[in-house]
Amino acid sequence: MLPRDLRSTPHVKRARRKTDPCLIEQLEDRMVLSFSTLGFSLPNLIVTGEAGPRAAWGGTLDISAYVQNIGTSTITEPIAQAPGSPSSADAADSMINVIMTPKRDSLAHAVYLGSVQAPPLSQNSLEQVTASFTLPARPPGFAGGGGKFFVRFEVNSSYLSKPVPVMVTSQALPQIRAIALYTPQTMQPGDTIAPVIQVENLGTASTGDQGPLTVALVASVTPTFTLGSSIVAEYTVGNIPGVSRTPTRGDYRTFAKHTVTPPNNVVTIDASPVTLPTSPGVYYLGVVVDPSGSFKQLSLPANPFSVFHKVGPPINNLPPAGVISGANVGVFPTPPAGQLIGNG
Repeated sequence: MLPRDLRSTPHVKRARRKTDPCLIEQLEDRMVLSFSTLGFSLPNLIVTGEAGPRAAWGGTLDISAYVQNIGTSTITEPIAQAPGSPSSADAADSMINVIMTPKRDSLAHAVYLGSVQAPPLSQNSLEQVTASFTLPARPPGFAGGGGKFFVRFEVNSSYLSKPVPVMVTSQALPQIRAIALYTPQTMQPGDTIAPVIQVENLGTASTGDQGPLTVALVASVTPTFTLGSSIVAEYTVGNIPGVSRTPTRGDYRTFAKHTVTPPNNVVTIDASPVTLPTSPGVYYLGVVVDPSGSFKQLSLPANPFSVFHKVGPPINNLPPAGVISGANVGVFPTPPAGQLIGNG
């Protein structure tokens, strides 16, 4: 249930009487500047936000809200003449309420998750605030596993954001997948390489809840993890947060591939140099997450051997390659001033 003070706000009362999507859009897109009775500009706060795209009832959900003060002082303010004086369009501390609803275009059966305080905002400025909430057991009117609910953000009980969808899973469990293996483009048996591995948790719980996670670099004669496969190296990962702890937009299964900085639910393993098997002449090198199968997950991959690369065949008269120690840190040619370089 919404707190009493939220239930009495005008837009909640109107939305309860009528759930026309057009009304909701009008409430969400309202961006009208306000003025005092003396004509001075006043602060005008709007809020947007993101939430973990996948969560489980009783689990944890992280949110990220963006509060913007679009109030602007465009006229002379007699009370703010001195340099550094606050403007009447500046906003004091504000309170952001986080609400979840079972439907996109209705506040019926809305549940109040909690509030987070935003700092003061000067005119034409933006602030990001984050928070973590524990979801309740499934409330009446909300979908179970396989459904979704919507998160909304309300600032100072006056502006309601657009809905942010969150998919619901059956349990708070991890779902761990290897998403990348970086190696030299060409490898032959016996090479020494320094691989880089990325592993993502697409689930609704952290892997650390079940203990350290083992990630294996595996060689296999087929693109599968079989009895004939060989573990080349193993790496231990302490914890990978679930995607429910990573507020984002877009498809939770692919958003990590489109970001420059890996999100919180992705870990990168910069592995130490390892020597590949010298035989057979051709095989596959890939990654297996949790090779012992000890982790309970939301689902398991059809083939645990993933992001694999081909090794071989051996190149005639070319011995296996080793890691070259250290990078060249010298400065690229620095000729004396006035000396010609190139073809000039």
